[in-house]
Amino acid sequence: MSQYFDVVVVGGGVIGCSVAFHLAKKGVKVMVVEKNAIGGQASSVAAGMLAAQEEAAKPDAFSEACRESRALFKTLVPEVRELSGIDPEYEICGMWRVAASEVDVPELLDRKRRQEALGLAVEWHFPGQLAERNPGLAHAVGGLYFPEDGQINSAKWALALAEAGRRLGVRFLDRAMGVEFARDGRRVSGVRAQGELFAADRVVLAAGAWTSLLLESLGLSLPLEPVKGQLMILGGAPRAFGGPIFAASGYLVPKADGRLIVGSTMERVGFNVRPTLEAQRILADWVARWAPAFSAYPTVEFQAGLRPGTRDGWPVMGQLWDYDNLFISAGHFRNGILLSPLAGRAMADGIVNGRWAPSAAAFAPERFRPVGAGTP
Repeated sequence: MSQYFDVVVVGGGVIGCSVAFHLAKKGVKVMVVEKNAIGGQASSVAAGMLAAQEEAAKPDAFSEACRESRALFKTLVPEVRELSGIDPEYEICGMWRVAASEVDVPELLDRKRRQEALGLAVEWHFPGQLAERNPGLAHAVGGLYFPEDGQINSAKWALALAEAGRRLGVRFLDRAMGVEFARDGRRVSGVRAQGELFAADRVVLAAGAWTSLLLESLGLSLPLEPVKGQLMILGGAPRAFGGPIFAASGYLVPKADGRLIVGSTMERVGFNVRPTLEAQRILADWVARWAPAFSAYPTVEFQAGLRPGTRDGWPVMGQLWDYDNLFISAGHFRNGILLSPLAGRAMADGIVNGRWAPSAAAFAPERFRPVGAGTP
């Protein structure tokens, strides 16, 4: 027995849920298949920073996409919140990048000049100004402030997109083990899960770090790999920072409920997602260096997740070769939350209308197509 859908999305993280939601807005009948809980993998192990200017320092297509996606939150969040009934705690609170020593200052001031040349809002704060805005911070000799960056509760955002999609008719199957694909020549005719076939006109692979395994099962290969990230969460912390702070290979993200998220490691250890004591020690030492007053606060949670990385650090979005109806949206690395509005909109437009926005064209999987592989 099988059910038919216009599109089956394999992967129920923030990217898969955003793709499904945007497709449903266009009247597409969508099924989302997820092997774990919806939004339960990397989407929930994320600090939720919308760091378009902090993360993307170079004036390139990736930087432009980050800023475009950041802007989409302003209208998308109210829409999703009203539909879903879930508040994802979105705020434009600004973002900081601070200098550990005078050696770091020239690079930050150069970044400020480059961003101002693009018409972007960015400020330099001297040590006294920095301390006034961030009394919990120690040792910084100055820093940049990006007032248009912000943050969101990543777990709630993924669930809000899923619930909004559900209310538009999207079907979800979670904890679906043993996902397989039905093929008919150059087409993926459906997805098998839980002993049932979900026939589909088109299929989207959006399973984060596990997308590479799905590709292998289809005889395809992309330079996608899991990159483990571990976070430490402190509880009961006063809000002593004027927004998330990046400093020397780490960050602090204050939340309105008193949590302080400390991150993050980057480990290439395959699909090992277990938290480690070594990472906890590294993060604790980092807090002692940058926010020593918070070392006495309790650790209420320690998390580990797998980010989907690519060889060039850019996401992969578009149609895959060798199949006429197979698409991918993966490889967003540590910017999946930030890029989720753009990824959802661009994929829905490309799948339904066959038109790929310029902001998505740079991320087409074609850049990784082996010589002699089929043409989509």
